[in-house]
Amino acid sequence: MPNQLNNSHKKNPNVRKSLYSLFVLLAVFSIIAITPSAFADHVAATVTNAPGSSIPGCEVTADGCFIPSTVTIDVGGEVIWENADTMSHTITSGTPAEGLDGHFDSSLVMAGSTFSHTFNEAGTFDYFCMVHPWMVGSVVVSGEEEHMEEKHMEGMEQSEEKHMEGMEQSGMTGMTDLSDQLTATVTSGVIHHIGGNTDDATLTVHLFSADDDGELKITLNSDIITPFDDGSYFVLVNSEETDFEQMGNTLHIPYEAGTEKIEIVGSYVVPEFGTIAMIVLAVAVVSIIAITAKTKTALIPKL
Repeated sequence: MPNQLNNSHKKNPNVRKSLYSLFVLLAVFSIIAITPSAFADHVAATVTNAPGSSIPGCEVTADGCFIPSTVTIDVGGEVIWENADTMSHTITSGTPAEGLDGHFDSSLVMAGSTFSHTFNEAGTFDYFCMVHPWMVGSVVVSGEEEHMEEKHMEGMEQSEEKHMEGMEQSGMTGMTDLSDQLTATVTSGVIHHIGGNTDDATLTVHLFSADDDGELKITLNSDIITPFDDGSYFVLVNSEETDFEQMGNTLHIPYEAGTEKIEIVGSYVVPEFGTIAMIVLAVAVVSIIAITAKTKTALIPKL
């Protein structure tokens, strides 16, 4: 008899299809049941006033007077407080020691009622019950810092792209970077490039993302730029002469927000690599020609 049942089961494909369909439906329902809770993480949280919390003692328990006593949500998330006690309570931001800080206040929440608040800023928000000050809790709101950092990095990248476009349009992308041969720091923005121009004896510091007023501190190398006879330099910020402080070979140059170019003028600036390479190449070519000419002369027999 068992063999006959097994054989009939194998011979009936509709039974197998039904079993497969039932299995798939169960899997789908399981996913549906699990998914909402997974997506709800840090979007909303519920806190319950512990029953009997109007009487001191809940503060020393593992659960605390608000259950849970600390919740974590993302920026824009909502916390709902449910009063499961028989007494009225408040949910007031601040601490019993320092008082109210003004972020939120429920006033009296009657037994069986609820209070909710949406948090649009990152940070840790402490709260307590004004009627029963031993009842304390906190809400940790995360996410805004990361978002702001991403926006800042995107802004830096966009500023650098614009700066590079400007350099390409002005033909400066081939300029040799002398940054590694000089010691320079800025208090606002980033030094993108330091180039030298021997034609006008100018050392140019290119900045980007200088969103605030700042100061360039640069220690000059006499092998790169030579000062005037009195040991001084001439400085231009965005093509305008500016005052600065000089201490030996170190210059302290203030600049305003939005500055993109600081020029330091001396009596001489070394040529850029391209110029040096051309000179070396020219000397090499001339030397080869001269040696070749002498060699040919030596090889020609005298008549």
